[in-house]
Amino acid sequence: MADEAFEADAPTTPGEEGKRGKLVPIIIIGVVMLLEGIGVYSLTKFLNPAPPEAVAGEGAEADEGTALLADQFKELEVASARPTNKLGTRVVTVGIRVSILVKSEDFERAQKLTEAMKDRLHDRVNIVVRGASQRDLNEPGLETLRRQLKTEFNQMFKDETLVVEVLIPELLQTQ
Repeated sequence: MADEAFEADAPTTPGEEGKRGKLVPIIIIGVVMLLEGIGVYSLTKFLNPAPPEAVAGEGAEADEGTALLADQFKELEVASARPTNKLGTRVVTVGIRVSILVKSEDFERAQKLTEAMKDRLHDRVNIVVRGASQRDLNEPGLETLRRQLKTEFNQMFKDETLVVEVLIPELLQTQ
């Protein structure tokens, strides 16, 4: 009788126990991976809040700030040029467009000065670009060119406070 009870609990074929033994670790690994994925997702949501644009109620304030900034400063295009620059063994043509940012109250004076000095400003842009190194032309923010152009423009205008910032909206290099 004891032998019959023991035989009833035993698997009928030797392959059944092998399949069950292989299935248990796979299920455990799947559950662990699922819990790990939930944990990583929750942690990233907790540590990275929503971007400011997605937060409700801030759109009107951002529009007002942009309007105030537009009232304080105005852009004025200074020059558009295509000087050539010899960089090592190759000659590169650089297409550049330069604008300046001035205070709103100085805009008319800056506009008159740029009209009166149009060719001289164009010449200074060409000189700065021709003298620029490959590193200067490939800077992500073009800080060196901006700084050099701002210095040149301030010297020409004989006013250190007229040019707030030099803007380079376009700079294309072609061989």
